[in-house]
Amino acid sequence: MGTTAVSVCIPTFEAHGRAIELLSRSFDMLKKQTFKDFEVVVSDNSDNDDIKNFCERPEYASLNIKYSKNPRKGISANTNEAIRAASGKLIKILYMDDFLSGENSLKEVVDNFKGHWLVTACAHSEKNGKIMKPHFPSFNNKLKMGENTIGSPSVLAITNENPLWFNENLTWVLDCDYYQRLYEKYGEPTVLNNINVIIGLGKHQTTKHLGFWEKRKEIKYMKKKYHE
Repeated sequence: MGTTAVSVCIPTFEAHGRAIELLSRSFDMLKKQTFKDFEVVVSDNSDNDDIKNFCERPEYASLNIKYSKNPRKGISANTNEAIRAASGKLIKILYMDDFLSGENSLKEVVDNFKGHWLVTACAHSEKNGKIMKPHFPSFNNKLKMGENTIGSPSVLAITNENPLWFNENLTWVLDCDYYQRLYEKYGEPTVLNNINVIIGLGKHQTTKHLGFWEKRKEIKYMKKKYHE
């Protein structure tokens, strides 16, 4: 761990041709942050150099981007690679299709962080840019059943002290499982009920491409793991 306050960890992939569009939206908001003591850690799952070249654009030099190509496929593995490369005291997860809601988003996380993990409220956005569906996190036993009452990992910040790893065998319920394990190790999270991040919706989302039986298998895993 270095002296940087926050590592914004962004796992990336081609996103069915939308990678640069989505990252532009996220990077442009990161440039506007009033809190400046952060790095951007990009772990890239894509098979081309489009994201690498994008991260090297001079207009994003101020973001202190730490880029690496990750051959290990899957959102969990890719997120873990970003966490491994993080040098900040805090780790802020930010999926590439999501973006911070305002100029003070990182400041809010740092100012309100207590203990070992923090989750925030969020809203959602489709391709047309309309912001809708606010969601306020709630920690309860539904997580054990694979029902995500907290939100996307993009609402999450954790301390960078022996961080937990996402289960690389999971995709549909990777966040439910991760939140439950954080609870078992550290107790309930600090909850910030400000809409701090916007979750991007669309056909590019990894979970949109999971079949019924894949989802059911992961739900059964959760029930068996936490209800034996």
